Amino acid sequence: MDSESKLIPILREGVEIVKVIFFKDLRDHLRVSQAGWDHDFSSKVTAAVVGDVFGGDHQEGALADFVAAHRQVVDEVRAKVGCELPALRILLTDALRTMVLCDYQEDGRDTSLVLERAREWGILLSERELPLPNSFIDLVRRLGTAKGILQAVQPI
Repeated sequence: MDSESKLIPILREGVEIVKVIFFKDLRDHLRVSQAGWDHDFSSKVTAAVVGDVFGGDHQEGALADFVAAHRQVVDEVRAKVGCELPALRILLTDALRTMVLCDYQEDGRDTSLVLERAREWGILLSERELPLPNSFIDLVRRLGTAKGILQAVQPI
């Protein structure tokens, strides 16, 4: 297995960790800013927003029904992510770019529309340089550990 074929799964795992960080931070934010929403509703809105930002497809299952019934709420929350959670913009920018590169490297898919939509929604930092793989993984590892999603690696 060459180094590139080992790198893509590691980068994809980093993107998945970013999704978890985004989900937790957005859900916690909504539970404060939208205190009238029950926990289930705020979790479903959060899942729909994370799916939208990362190019998910809400065409099947319970979440699809929820999104169809509450599209306006999901769109309103997504539109505020860039201003209400600005600390996540660097992480989301790096993860989205990494995801698009992995998609292209793995099977030639062009998923760059995800980047364009994130830019339009005020999430993507266009002026930010593309991260090197090691920098992206280090950022994800630091934030994942700080948020309690990952365990700190103990020196031997």
